Amino acid sequence: MTHYDLLIIGAGPAGYTASVYASRYQINHAIVGELPGGLVGEAHKICNWPGEKEITGFDLFMKMHDHVADYDVKMFNTKVNEIKKEDDKFILSLASDEELSAKVILLVTGTKHRHLGIEAENRLKGKGLSYCTTCDAGFYKNKITAVAGGGNSAMTAALYLGEVADKVYLFVRGTELKGEVAWMKAIEANPKIEKVFGVEVKDILGEESVSGVQLSDGQEIKVDGLFVEIGSSPDNVLGEQLALEKDEYGYLSVNKDQSTNVVGVYAAGDLTNESNNMRQIVTAAAEGAIAAESIFKFLKR
Repeated sequence: MTHYDLLIIGAGPAGYTASVYASRYQINHAIVGELPGGLVGEAHKICNWPGEKEITGFDLFMKMHDHVADYDVKMFNTKVNEIKKEDDKFILSLASDEELSAKVILLVTGTKHRHLGIEAENRLKGKGLSYCTTCDAGFYKNKITAVAGGGNSAMTAALYLGEVADKVYLFVRGTELKGEVAWMKAIEANPKIEKVFGVEVKDILGEESVSGVQLSDGQEIKVDGLFVEIGSSPDNVLGEQLALEKDEYGYLSVNKDQSTNVVGVYAAGDLTNESNNMRQIVTAAAEGAIAAESIFKFLKR
């Protein structure tokens, strides 16, 4: 079993930033992350990261990854199946059949895509149903597509699809779009995008692949593909194994130094209810930096 002073669980902006700071504090640490870059890698366009007027999520993630790699940090690209505390250390069992131990744990597992909750999702995922526009938009050149959602992620997905598809429906549950004004203006300026307010996707039509959707108002609309962008929920399986305190929505409750109710366990990024629940790349990175400094002080004590 390999032992570290710190194990960072999660490989998104919070985890990468914490690793950079941990390296500069000379903390013996490693990163364990099943999805390098987290959901950031799926972002088509990012325009609010300081120093980058416009950058893709993949390119930003690669810059962060390369920065961490420059410090020769060990990275385990696998899932943590189980985590438990034994005496004064934490034991991690990995999906790769390895075991690691550490004095301190930093949870930065972020969030996961929220699903519609209908039977057809399981049957048609990858067959016209997608949760990643950056991954799959290229398959819909000159086709008719739809996006379910009304926030920033839904708007950016619709705009990306508008670059390749002939038409994009935007199904919004509420009566208005919610998010950055810049995205709203871009949606309004794109004639390919048709907004449909006050509806939810009740069913996805098609046997072998998506052929259309049925909406809550009774409409049936033919589409070749549906992208689900209805928000996210905290990926808190490991937090539950450690009995960490969470709020009513499942996000981890942390103190101002990013510590949790379990000594030796810290959390940062979109998994927590800090930063006024803003959940942006810049706030995740900031929390990762705070956590690393706090862990450095904890280890010195």
